[in-house]
Amino acid sequence: MKKRISVFLTVILLCLACAFPVWAETESRLADQAGLLDTDQKESLCNTLDEISEREQVDVIIVTTNSLEGKTAQAYADDYFIDHGYGQGEDGDGILFLVDMCDRNWAIATHGYAIEAFTDAGQEYIMEQVKPYLSDGDYNEAFQMFAMKCDDFIMQADEAEPYDVGNLPKEPFDVGANLLIALAVGLVAGVLITGNMRRKLKTVRKQDQAASYVRQGSMKVTRSNEYYLYSTVSKSAKPKNEDSGGGSSTHTSSSGDTFGGSSGKF
Repeated sequence: MKKRISVFLTVILLCLACAFPVWAETESRLADQAGLLDTDQKESLCNTLDEISEREQVDVIIVTTNSLEGKTAQAYADDYFIDHGYGQGEDGDGILFLVDMCDRNWAIATHGYAIEAFTDAGQEYIMEQVKPYLSDGDYNEAFQMFAMKCDDFIMQADEAEPYDVGNLPKEPFDVGANLLIALAVGLVAGVLITGNMRRKLKTVRKQDQAASYVRQGSMKVTRSNEYYLYSTVSKSAKPKNEDSGGGSSTHTSSSGDTFGGSSGKF
């Protein structure tokens, strides 16, 4: 009898899942409600977000919308995170990136471990990389960049200290471009300097005897000595900046949960 009931309940649950497919969609880490991506881009980005989230055990979510429903971008991002059940582990670890196309707002909401992993300075750094793509309308590249930076920041927080003030990622050095710039600058400077020297040497003529190059009466030194006596070196420790402005600021959402985050326009 118990076995029959179990089978019956299983069949009911399967029927409900088929009848209401929207349940499965709410679990997706990509909610492109504004329709900014095509089918292939959505599939690729979903796979990227899922792979990073499952490997790092921190949800990385991207949401686009055409309406904030009367909320601020930050409040909308916070509420969307909670309402759709995002976040892994007991603390609900996750980060959500919101893009609002109505007024061209963006917002980041961090929860649980992500508050520590994504400091205020870190979020600012990430958006410096992402915003140019948003402004140009290259949304797929913007979202891929965001996902890649999230992966980098979570790994950094796991293995060492979270990226923060004075500890932000260094941009890759473009050897080819910088070498060409250095050569061009050096060439221009060399032409200007040597040209100026040549103009000053127009009155100089070659002399046959070495004595012609010695100014008369200038060679009177018979003996010269230098003696090193002592030196005094003083050292002082560089003062530490106690108020470096690092770390993560937090706020309380409408649901009473603690979030980190930031927002702005693009």
